[in-house]
Amino acid sequence: MRHKNLVIYDSEQAYARNLTERLVQKKEVAFQVRMFREEDGIEKFAKEQPIDWLLVSEDCACRREVGAGKVFVLTKAGHPVKKGEIAIDKYQSVDAILSQMLEVCLKEGDVDISMLRKTGCGNIIGVYSPIHRIGKTKFALELGRAEAKKASTLYLNLEDYAGKHSYLGEQKNQTMEDLLYYARQENNNLGLRLSAMAGQYGELDYVCPMPVAWDIRAVAAKEWLELFEQILEKSIYETLILDIGDSVQGLYEILRRCDVIYTLYTRERIGQEKLKQYEENLLRLGYEDILEHTVKQAAQRR
Repeated sequence: MRHKNLVIYDSEQAYARNLTERLVQKKEVAFQVRMFREEDGIEKFAKEQPIDWLLVSEDCACRREVGAGKVFVLTKAGHPVKKGEIAIDKYQSVDAILSQMLEVCLKEGDVDISMLRKTGCGNIIGVYSPIHRIGKTKFALELGRAEAKKASTLYLNLEDYAGKHSYLGEQKNQTMEDLLYYARQENNNLGLRLSAMAGQYGELDYVCPMPVAWDIRAVAAKEWLELFEQILEKSIYETLILDIGDSVQGLYEILRRCDVIYTLYTRERIGQEKLKQYEENLLRLGYEDILEHTVKQAAQRR
């Protein structure tokens, strides 16, 4: 199947160039991005190849003539567009623009902007510690960034109080709660949904955590496990980084599903006692296999 063509034109060439550069980096959907500085270039291209998506400024006079599959118009201050066109606010993030475009395609059933296929069954890396306030989330994010240099990687925070994580950058409207909702639906096109809602922290992708602590505690272990499998099966991601908190249901089942678990520890007496109790609980409850896949990692001094 051929990749879809996304053609971009804006009379503000610096804006168009930045938009194009950012969209080229989006690995989640299969499209070819082409930017034109002159309208006659669009018309010439349309005679040679189909234009599936046309993303242009309001002053593009040829947008009605080239026969694009979908015409997205970058508008200012909510200016109206012509019938059959889709208005998109020009002054927002590239991720927000792409999200709006993908939502339109999903609603109209245009889902063959397919996720890039991968081989293998995927890899789940868990980061967990019974000791708190030792830099677990920072470690998980840095581990995720390192993994993202090798393969497409998604970071998910499974803590009840995950915080805003301002160092992740822009916080998107959709969160883990929305991701779970989409995973429950039949024919949910989860891969495309993920591409619309994922943010980026360097090369690492992430989904914003749930804002209400009670909501994450209410998710059953089976739902978490099914979500992870769907992500690995239906999206581009080859590696999941799970930043796991104590309150998640089915904690030990989730840890058992991980291919490797990094457990942070300290050499302080109380921390050592907590770690010992955690390991004894695993043995007592028949989860000794979790210890076989655990890598103990000394926490860095904060």
